[in-house]
Amino acid sequence: MKFSRGMGAVAAAVLATASAAAFAAPPTGDPIVLGWVGPLSAPGNYSSGQEMRWATELGVDEINQAGGVLGRPLKVSYEDTKGQPAEGSAAAVRLITKDKVSAIFGEFHSSVALAEIDVAHQYGVPWVGTDVWSDDITAKQYPEVFRLAPANSLIYVKIGNWIADQGFKHVATVAENTDFGQGGAKVVVDTLKKKGIVDTPTTIDLNQQDFTPALIRLMNQNPKPDLLQMVVAGQAQYQIVKQACQLGFAPTADTKMLGSSGLLQKDVWEVDGKCANHLLIVNVARPKSQWNDKAKRFVKAFQQKHNRPPTGVAMEAYDTLGVVVAAIEQAKSSDPKAVIKGLENVHYTGVNATYSFSTDKTPAWAYHQFMDVPFTVIQYTQMNQAPEDAVIVYPKEWATTDKILPLK
Repeated sequence: MKFSRGMGAVAAAVLATASAAAFAAPPTGDPIVLGWVGPLSAPGNYSSGQEMRWATELGVDEINQAGGVLGRPLKVSYEDTKGQPAEGSAAAVRLITKDKVSAIFGEFHSSVALAEIDVAHQYGVPWVGTDVWSDDITAKQYPEVFRLAPANSLIYVKIGNWIADQGFKHVATVAENTDFGQGGAKVVVDTLKKKGIVDTPTTIDLNQQDFTPALIRLMNQNPKPDLLQMVVAGQAQYQIVKQACQLGFAPTADTKMLGSSGLLQKDVWEVDGKCANHLLIVNVARPKSQWNDKAKRFVKAFQQKHNRPPTGVAMEAYDTLGVVVAAIEQAKSSDPKAVIKGLENVHYTGVNATYSFSTDKTPAWAYHQFMDVPFTVIQYTQMNQAPEDAVIVYPKEWATTDKILPLK
């Protein structure tokens, strides 16, 4: 394993074996307190939020067993933001003013993140995003804000190019009416337009239950879409999949179906059953063949504790905690201003990547953005398949198949 300069106790905490941890001096003194934010109840994507919390809790336990941070115990205060901006804003205020946190991290919904970062900026407290993609989060260029997840413009240009390379000619993009959904849809539509590919965008409300009228309009287009893409973060994806399948629209040989990370949860099989087979999904994670030793240990520990493998979202969450702790070690202080400096200089190897943050201000979204985000497009090919066992269709260097099912 590669240890980075300045990681200090972080490297020991996160990478130590169980036997080494057993001999670590127990942490003493007042705890270093961090704040976690994310959806743990409806209408937010609570399945992903719960998995993010589980991964964080696992990391906290490992760190404390290995001696803590700067010799002090690590404590995380958890806030359920319910996928609602007002809840996120209130949670950030409580964490800063009541819990006196050194940093805030987490979140799954971009609109909620945008509310949280305004509070973080107001109070001068660092905020690190786990799985939030709206360009505006880092484009505001707040010095307190950092992101591990990809910006829409970082990932959907690549997705648009892949769609074109696959030979799709008529795309229908269903996007939620949020900063993430509308921003992602615009990037992919603009990218495809440059390639001469028609993309019909449709906006949906996350509180909807019946998407049938919109899906019928799309499937009756002439020519019929050969790809139905969802830029949707919430539970609404499950219903879109079920209703598109019931209509015989997608995923089929004539119309493939591509979604985002919410479809990585095992709940998709419980809700959609066989309709989830052949779904294509954007997965922000390295494939199993590329896992480092740390990733293998994390997956094993997560599986043992929760009786399910972690998705890429859990890996992002585990790494977000690691990055924040590495920044505290880098700064040799838990003072928020010092932690911000630590984040600007951090170089941390996690389960998914080796992280550092850009200081470029052009394009605007690149500021404090992690630029080398690993991701794949996977496809389920059998019932109840875990994401790490699905075939990989993109990128080429990691692909395990050159075919997208079902074949015509």
